[in-house]
Amino acid sequence: MAGRPTMRDVAARAGVSHQTVSRVVNGEPSVTEPVRQRVVAAMTALGYRPSAGGRAMARGRTEVVGLVVPHDPGFTFANDHLMRLIGGAEQEVAARGHGLLLSTREAAGDAASAYRRFDRRRLVDGLLVEGGAGLRALSGLLAQGYPTVVIGYAEDDLPMVHPDDEGGAYAVTQHLLALGHRRIGVVDGAAENRLAMAARLRGVERAFADARLAPSAELTVRGDFTVESGYTAAGLLFDRPDPPTAVFAFNDGMALGVLRWLRERGRAVPGDVSVAGFDDTSAGALSEPPLTSVALQSVDLGRRAAQILLDLLDGKQPAERRTVIPSRLMVRHSTAPPPPLPTTPVTGTPSSPPP
Repeated sequence: MAGRPTMRDVAARAGVSHQTVSRVVNGEPSVTEPVRQRVVAAMTALGYRPSAGGRAMARGRTEVVGLVVPHDPGFTFANDHLMRLIGGAEQEVAARGHGLLLSTREAAGDAASAYRRFDRRRLVDGLLVEGGAGLRALSGLLAQGYPTVVIGYAEDDLPMVHPDDEGGAYAVTQHLLALGHRRIGVVDGAAENRLAMAARLRGVERAFADARLAPSAELTVRGDFTVESGYTAAGLLFDRPDPPTAVFAFNDGMALGVLRWLRERGRAVPGDVSVAGFDDTSAGALSEPPLTSVALQSVDLGRRAAQILLDLLDGKQPAERRTVIPSRLMVRHSTAPPPPLPTTPVTGTPSSPPP
């Protein structure tokens, strides 16, 4: 045989299809052990050399789990929620004798680049995918047979683990309503994370409905999770003729931008305006004033997702497609009752008393 042996050469020697050879190289469980051994023997006899990932899978599992975080590294490593999530996944993976391979996106605006490390190279046994930047690029990896668990929301029939976004937003809104706020501004999050943001909006609307009130649609503006977008959103909200007395931003970064905008204009928080966030980051807890926020139990999210994936790799299906991790409201000093309405001064000359 001239030249480097191919997968089809291996298939001919082993008496199987080249698709079966591919499944052996990729470690798919549908191949019986006798067939797998025959294919491995043919690869050895011919000197066939698959990729490094393929060689590992031909021997069995790689004992490595991939974690796709489709954000740029600067955002990822500065984000408390993501770092805790990664830490929780690493703890569980290490405890069960596996390694964790993290992949972030390579270029701003290109979430798909975070997936390319695993495209056509079987470096890992399965994938954890943080869904905050959308899942459009995931389909190619699913077609390759990777067992996958989404940390966030998935429209496909995939196991998912996500925080109680609706319950957390409900708790924040209920807290502000109980303080007496009625005009509550909302800074929505990035469009790529629509399923999570829709859940948070449902929480806001449900809290208003339970109080037999209606939220003000004109007081909802869109941000992109950055401090700068929160700052811009504050300008839009407080430029209105009837501005809010409280602002609920859908992450702490945007809430910090709102705080900065108010501080620069001499508005007291919470004396003039209350501000609340979501994610319960250390930056929010250490801000001035400390930020009322929603704790996502991020470590538990990462740990539970890793548990489900590793169980899948061991042939155990999850009892439920969706696992919801409870959220917890952290009330701090950035929220208080709204200031009293100004009284309208009496003008004109009082009438003379009757004689």
